[in-house]
Amino acid sequence: MSSAGGGGDPATRRRILDAAQQLITGRRGAEVTLAEVARAARVSRQALYLHFADRAALFLALVRHADAQRGLAAAIQRVADAPTGVAALREAVAMQSRMNPKIWPLARHFESVRRRDEAAERSWQDRMEGRLTGCRMGVARLAREGTLRRGLTPEVAADLLWTLTSLRTWEDLVLERGWSAKQYEKRLGDVLLMVLTNSGMTRAR
Repeated sequence: MSSAGGGGDPATRRRILDAAQQLITGRRGAEVTLAEVARAARVSRQALYLHFADRAALFLALVRHADAQRGLAAAIQRVADAPTGVAALREAVAMQSRMNPKIWPLARHFESVRRRDEAAERSWQDRMEGRLTGCRMGVARLAREGTLRRGLTPEVAADLLWTLTSLRTWEDLVLERGWSAKQYEKRLGDVLLMVLTNSGMTRAR
């Protein structure tokens, strides 16, 4: 299904997305109705459907809207532009250290309701698939450069990278265990090098 309805005004679309984001991050949860979003955005239900076919389409667009607000595309480009795959791993962790605090309130609400809300689940899985694709690309670069840890398959390496850099891991270490942003960036970066790269094998001896 497409992420929008048949068309509509870009400014109205942004207003709808901003209203939906405010409702969700305002501790009302992701189970907001389209009627509530329409009222908050000061548009009719018909106008909302012109921009978004259903709640699933709205939630998918909302996650991408939040990404655009925090400059995710530029941050990902900085990771891609790193001189080596190892440097890209470090940059990826630095990106998360900067950006996770901004996305966490929205992600927390999606996580809390996704197993009972199909629209939220679709948005969550869309995000998870995007993260996994990025992890596979990072691992492929390590393999091309000959720095992927010997004996570690790309598939397993991508799964490990996906898990270790998850928002849940960040939440546990930073919010629950009290790590600072600098500690998270340095310590997790060190762990990734030890687990995923040949330099980690040398260091472990």
